[in-house]
Amino acid sequence: MRYLLFILFIGSTACAQPLSDTQKLSSLCHIWGFLKYYHPAVATGKLDWDQRLIELLPAVQQAQNRAQLSALYDQLLTGLGPVKPCRKCLAEADLPMAHRRNLDMAFLADSTTLTTAVRERLMYLKDNRNQGANYYVQQVKGINNTTFENEKAYADMPLPDEAYRLLALFRYWNIIHYFFPYKYAIDSNWSDVLTKLIPVFRQADTEQRYQHSLYQLVATIQDSHGFIETVDKSRCLRCDLGTYWLPITIQLLDNKAIITQLHANSATLPRAIKVGTVISKVDGIAIKERIDILRNTTVASSEATLLRDIRHLICVGTTRQATLTITQNGQDTVVAMSRFLYSELDRKYAASSKAPTPVSKWLTDSIGYVNMGVLTSPRVDSVMKPLLTAKTIIFDLRNYPKGTYWLVKRYLTGQPTTFARFTGPDLRFPGVFSDVGSSELPGPVGKRFMGRVIVLVNEETQSHAEFTAMAFRTYSNTVLVGSPTAGADGNISWVPLPGGYRTAFSGIGVYYPDGRETQRIGIVPDVLVRPTAAGIGAGRDEVLERAVELASRR
Repeated sequence: MRYLLFILFIGSTACAQPLSDTQKLSSLCHIWGFLKYYHPAVATGKLDWDQRLIELLPAVQQAQNRAQLSALYDQLLTGLGPVKPCRKCLAEADLPMAHRRNLDMAFLADSTTLTTAVRERLMYLKDNRNQGANYYVQQVKGINNTTFENEKAYADMPLPDEAYRLLALFRYWNIIHYFFPYKYAIDSNWSDVLTKLIPVFRQADTEQRYQHSLYQLVATIQDSHGFIETVDKSRCLRCDLGTYWLPITIQLLDNKAIITQLHANSATLPRAIKVGTVISKVDGIAIKERIDILRNTTVASSEATLLRDIRHLICVGTTRQATLTITQNGQDTVVAMSRFLYSELDRKYAASSKAPTPVSKWLTDSIGYVNMGVLTSPRVDSVMKPLLTAKTIIFDLRNYPKGTYWLVKRYLTGQPTTFARFTGPDLRFPGVFSDVGSSELPGPVGKRFMGRVIVLVNEETQSHAEFTAMAFRTYSNTVLVGSPTAGADGNISWVPLPGGYRTAFSGIGVYYPDGRETQRIGIVPDVLVRPTAAGIGAGRDEVLERAVELASRR
């Protein structure tokens, strides 16, 4: 009897234990998102599920303990009506481990915020979930990535109030939780991300702070497809960093910024500013420190893509005049330089910059070159046929190609070859991913190229470019030269967010036929070559030079 009383005392104490605001809001995010994608009544779209969240928020925040919070959830579940048993719903244990590595239903067992009765009702729903269409998420036919076209962007709210800022966080968090194929590859625990960012979104009481919170949120998925856009093109993004830009392009190497191009505005630059100049500080702040400031709000699949994208923001400032610390003859020198508004910035390059690379050319009498970033489908035959006599063709993929690899590979492949397989979300069991197909290259048409293929890659090789690199690897005599690609592959899915914003993520999983990863790893080259400050200063393309050297050995 005493033991029973002790158990009852423990249970009543747990029910009365006060909960923090973050605990309650995190619990609400989990439950609201779970019902959105699992409950048949919510899936119809007849209920305004955004509005239901807005209405629930005050009551959840006023709940004092688990009992009161669970009472709200119990009332919510009852209001949605009964759920019929599902005879065709697959059990989690019946699925291959690879298909359920993103599935995380730990919140259903959370005894801190949910009573036993509510946990049992939610577990029943998981096992008898919606098997029909869902108004809030669909799949693109033939591609299988998700689309969220019925989500409202609330574009008339330049600065959403706290409730709608939490809606932005909860909507995005749940979409990633259930439909991001690479959630398992995120460094942080996804539930920890939620609890960390709830206070950030609640405190984002200015337009710039709200933008900053969105960038911080999207950066957590570590997917370079995580762009942020706004429907209001007059709205300034990242203006918290400043609105003045230097008329230069830089590359980040070893915590230094090396100037790679001068813009037309740079005609009156100090004499010391030229291609190859090494910058160690901007406005007295070291480049490494500036990188670290931007790190948490820059979405990137890898360190290389982080530096690739941050380089555009490193020199942005709040003043017209910038001071740069540069290295000359082993000594640091401070020079002043004018910045420009983005609208004033002439993005044409100065006369000293390199001329655009042609679509193809002969580098030697036996080595051909093709720039995949400018090669178009109508030109494939006219480019490839003259190069069939080459000993080596170098394909430059340090760019974004135009979907021509299907046509190019007709000249390279001896037989149909599978080079990638895909996974996509199973909308009948949100959080589960299954195999949804593969890509196969066709066999040859006409005369084939019998020589060597070298493909140039680096962090600029992203998404479709990485897919193209995978296709090139099916040719038995291919060598990849450069540095790892971006590590962000797969068709993108867009997510509307309150305030008139939208963001994206990689919507399908892309893997080698044997299951090897590409996300956050990239396509790893066979020969590793990276540019150097000396090479940039001399105007050399060291990656291409190494490729020519390899080709010339044969």
